[in-house]
Amino acid sequence: MANRKKKMILIAGGVILAVIVLIILALLLGSHALRSRIEATASKALGMDVHVRGKVGVALFPAFGASFADIEVTNGGSEVAKVAKAKVGLKLLPLITGSVRISRMEFVKPAISIIRQKDGKLNIDKLGSKPSGKPMAWKKLSISEGSLLYTDLESGGGMALEGIDITAGNISAGGTPGGDAMKALSFTAHIRCRTIKGGGLALTDLVLGVVGKAGVIDVSDARMTAFGGPGNGTFHADFTGSEPQFKITLAVKQLKIQDLLQESPNAKNMGGLADLSAGLSARGKTAIALKRSLSGQASLSGENIALNGMDIDDLIASLIRSRRFSLVDVGSFFLAGPLGPALTRGYRFADLFKESLGGKGVIAKLVSVWKVENGVAVAVDVAMATKKRRIAMQGGLNFAENRFEDAVVAVVDQHGCAVVTQKVRGPFGHPEIGNINILKSLTSPVASLLKSAAKLFSNKPCAVFYAGSVAAPENTKRP
Repeated sequence: MANRKKKMILIAGGVILAVIVLIILALLLGSHALRSRIEATASKALGMDVHVRGKVGVALFPAFGASFADIEVTNGGSEVAKVAKAKVGLKLLPLITGSVRISRMEFVKPAISIIRQKDGKLNIDKLGSKPSGKPMAWKKLSISEGSLLYTDLESGGGMALEGIDITAGNISAGGTPGGDAMKALSFTAHIRCRTIKGGGLALTDLVLGVVGKAGVIDVSDARMTAFGGPGNGTFHADFTGSEPQFKITLAVKQLKIQDLLQESPNAKNMGGLADLSAGLSARGKTAIALKRSLSGQASLSGENIALNGMDIDDLIASLIRSRRFSLVDVGSFFLAGPLGPALTRGYRFADLFKESLGGKGVIAKLVSVWKVENGVAVAVDVAMATKKRRIAMQGGLNFAENRFEDAVVAVVDQHGCAVVTQKVRGPFGHPEIGNINILKSLTSPVASLLKSAAKLFSNKPCAVFYAGSVAAPENTKRP
């Protein structure tokens, strides 16, 4: 009994002594000194300027720590981030000796803005600073109501993430030769993101669990709403080699076509559902390197896609009569399928609806299957069928250079033979579109050419342009 009482007295005395030390420490440090130390430590770690503009508070229980309001991060005078409030857990003994060691961090409403300048440099590139390579470890990191805005001034693209919530634990990084923290990064995390928009991407309600171990990051099951349909996917990143490697899969059922082509001003005139799948890999340290190494497959398939204000059959008839618009407009706009968002920024596509004169049409079946290798997507099975005709596409889309690679769009008959063709090459935004080719020449009147075409295809074999999965409509007509 005496020993138990003695032990309890010692424990109580230790607690009281610790409290007294903490109180004295808090009084000695003061908010100004703590602010300065945190600013200096954070600035050194990031290689940027960190300033605490708001109130600083010290917490003694349940663990020693501090809180900061209105934090600003700048790099070379350019604003990189703002944080409404932050809480950090601090290790006591290092602080007494004049250094700051953080055990946990919590950020409320962080807003990060990353900008890639026209010369390719990022506004977060460290100025005159190199990674220290020192090991870092935190028990917990949490982010609530965060946002991230990425702007690429070089390409004109970008991406915005809103409503980011992250809870991560057992975080460690650094301690590797050369100071590359990613090669030793380990953690577990649960992430939610309300919206992701940009580059033709439209995701909402993203939920995923992430595991990082020694520089390898895996997401085994991500759930989200993509283009208005339920989707799931996986993600793998490996930072252990000389350059990072990435793999991603995505499957979306019953997405909305108007959401997939949302960047087109005429997307609201479309209605219909489709299924999308993709499995892609890439490697590299820059966006250009990632595009040039992009490989894998992507596909889209749908049926009964309504076109309010546009009848493709009437458009093709108009094309034959007056050639007032391009067959390529029809083909590249719809047939690119899962890759279509990259093309909807083209300057010609809005002309389709002007030419339709208020008609209504339907795409009975759409199939768009692409093989991607070294940044170039090559058409494997790309075609669509309307009530009267089939349109197919061959060639490639070079996403590393943002240009068409000798693509050809054709109206094909019931045998898959090309009746009308048109080539396109050059930049997505300003392509070089070739002449419309009806059979072999345009030297005769259109009516005569059509009669010649009918005779040719009824009596002689042809070089098949399309032999894929989209069947010819029963009432197939020649243009």
